[in-house]
Amino acid sequence: MELMYPLAIAVGVPVIIVLGLITYGYSKKFKNGRKVANTEYVEKTRYFKNKLIEYKCFSIIMIISLILALCILMGLIARPFRTKQTITEIHNRDIYLCLDTSMSMYEVDLEVCEKLKEFVSGLHGERFGITIFNMQTVTMVPLTDDYDYIIQCLEDIETACKIAIGVNDYGEYYDAEKANQYRFIVDGTLNDNYDQGSSLIGDGLTSTLFQFPDLKNEDVDRTRVIILATDNELYGEPFVELSEAAELCTKYGVTVFAAAPEYVVDYNEYERCIKSTGGMLFTLADDDMAKDLINEVEKTDTSVIYKSEKTTTEYPEALVGFLTIALCVHFVATRRVRL
Repeated sequence: MELMYPLAIAVGVPVIIVLGLITYGYSKKFKNGRKVANTEYVEKTRYFKNKLIEYKCFSIIMIISLILALCILMGLIARPFRTKQTITEIHNRDIYLCLDTSMSMYEVDLEVCEKLKEFVSGLHGERFGITIFNMQTVTMVPLTDDYDYIIQCLEDIETACKIAIGVNDYGEYYDAEKANQYRFIVDGTLNDNYDQGSSLIGDGLTSTLFQFPDLKNEDVDRTRVIILATDNELYGEPFVELSEAAELCTKYGVTVFAAAPEYVVDYNEYERCIKSTGGMLFTLADDDMAKDLINEVEKTDTSVIYKSEKTTTEYPEALVGFLTIALCVHFVATRRVRL
């Protein structure tokens, strides 16, 4: 326990003691009224003796409670507080989830999002973001450490994927509400120019790459990772080829880990591009695809910062309670002294 203003105690308590001594030594002279003679008989009665004892006891209680209340008041003025220092472990890493939301990718997106929720809930200070792409790239979640919001977005993507899988595979019907939920992973990624193509992977990866802040600043000591989910099934002419996007990731020190369905178009070339960034390719042919991918992502955590925070908390409640009790006792004793 520390005091914010210890001078209040250093000055206040001696003043209270001096005032107490002066008051105790001061004898009030008799004024007005009439003196009573021959009181010896009254003073010997049991009633008088009891009242005298009661008077003296309550007088002492009155003085002590008043002094105690003043001392507690000085303590409140001094403002007692406690300081607590906590050390927080912050992992210096940025992660982006880059999802291909074309029709052939819903099962992969679903599994990746399901596993990532647990991964995100276990993060400590890392920033996480989400982008989706098809013809165009949309940033759903910029880099943030608001893990509750990230998990909510992952759950919304799961819901949309489940609706799309039900419609595509089982011919299920969906109402207006489900249609809106499904469009969570569609709006913004498509446009009216269908000649532009679909699953423009290089554009999606490059757009995600340049979402990282201070990307060109080589002095920033942060681990940067992209989790790319696509089947490499490209339609149309992208602005940036996948190989060029991989070279840019390598140039800026961004590692790419990829998740894909069992069938991957041009598997060897796709794997080569991913491995050139230092990452790995996982497919649904592996029973634990998402789990293995996340395990590899966790291994990239190479930079940790320990942040020290000092918090100050005041505790006036106890002193206020004691002050209230002392004042109540003083009030009762004062009333009893008036016998």
